[in-house]
Amino acid sequence: MNILKQLIPGSIKTKVSHARFWRERYNRRNASVVASHGKRLDLCAAQFAHWLHISGNPPLQDKVCLELGTGWIATHALIAHLLGAKKVVTTDIEALIRPSFIGTAVREAVPSIVRDVLSPFERHDRIRRRLDRLRSIRTYTLEVLGELGVEYIAPIDLAKSRLNIPLDFVYSNSVLEHVPVDDVSSLLDNLTADLAPGGTMIHAIHLEDHRDIEHAPFLFLAESGREYDSLKQTEYGNRIRKSHWCKFFDHVEGLESRLIFEFTRPDKALPPTVDSAISYVSEDDLRVSHVGVYGVKK
Repeated sequence: MNILKQLIPGSIKTKVSHARFWRERYNRRNASVVASHGKRLDLCAAQFAHWLHISGNPPLQDKVCLELGTGWIATHALIAHLLGAKKVVTTDIEALIRPSFIGTAVREAVPSIVRDVLSPFERHDRIRRRLDRLRSIRTYTLEVLGELGVEYIAPIDLAKSRLNIPLDFVYSNSVLEHVPVDDVSSLLDNLTADLAPGGTMIHAIHLEDHRDIEHAPFLFLAESGREYDSLKQTEYGNRIRKSHWCKFFDHVEGLESRLIFEFTRPDKALPPTVDSAISYVSEDDLRVSHVGVYGVKK
């Protein structure tokens, strides 16, 4: 089967992958998988708690939050709800969410882990009460999410338009690397413009080639910028390196930002040549695989 796939021209693969039937099948299959794995409620709670801890972010009690890039399962939005957010707006550039799988992500989680890892940021008894309610819901729908104070907005391109909702907190996980390079500045400007004074943002950004993260995380650095178009940037990663991400955030008017984490991949080879379109300062800069950025609106 893999040999047959290699014989199919890339243009044909692209057309098939974007066909409506195939997209729906793909989205449902992935929603089912991630609900029991990476988007399970206890795993996302641990991740969210880690962000809050290392950034020193203020409590989310009674705050208005925005999640950029919901994906198939709105688990991180539910974490903000568990932490007492007054309202959570969660968005996608295309409508990906599959609410019927949210129940799996909630019920397969270990409740005590969810409560315990979040308890430094909200009263334990309040988390328990909200979590018990989530676990009692038999079928999740967009209407049910709305009753919890979670609003899903999609499709929306926040690089092209603002929400025009005063926000206290903005966050994303493995989303900004899918934004075409030409749209990054306008996206960050729009997000910051919607932040209230003193509002904060956390972005966890994955800098590796998404086609083969395990074995060839830097392969896309060699591709010609003329051929590595916005579609490839969206699907496989925009190739922006850490130093360039720092420049993007430093140039956002009214935002004070800093790195809260940085991971590297010294174990994998870099390509012999790096495309001239890529901005970087050193080999170490090229090898950064993940960064976390924390910002505060002045």
